[in-house]
Amino acid sequence: MQRQRPTRVSDTLSRVLQRYDPDRRMEAYRVWTFWDDEVGESVAKHAQPNGFRAGVLSVRVDNATWMQELQFMKENIRARLNQRLGKALIDDIYFVSGKTKPKRKTRPTGTEPPPARARPIPMPRLKNPEIAEAFKRVALAHTKRSVASKRRKP
Repeated sequence: MQRQRPTRVSDTLSRVLQRYDPDRRMEAYRVWTFWDDEVGESVAKHAQPNGFRAGVLSVRVDNATWMQELQFMKENIRARLNQRLGKALIDDIYFVSGKTKPKRKTRPTGTEPPPARARPIPMPRLKNPEIAEAFKRVALAHTKRSVASKRRKP
């Protein structure tokens, strides 16, 4: 049996810290905010970022056909994402099979629901205008939420 040469603790620690770089990881999570714009609407319906670790972006894909298609597009997607991030944070993309989350439907501008029509919450007189404004915002949010929940019930 051959003995291994001892390694310095600093070398080992350096390798471990490179794998777990919180700054790099946090920067890479910005991908979630612009994924749809960079890959396009049709791809975004079937593939979504799922995780990031040690330079590898994990992307969940909802079927095998799209997984194969994305394998061909992988380098182009990686390059576009890194360009948008401003630095090469993503070394590789790993596609995993799984159910993607449906996109939230956003309301077109100008079609906001009518204002809440509920009894106003009685507010105490407060001397500090900042605190009074904060209470007012909380009361308004509560009113909107309660009206919205009543609309959803049959």
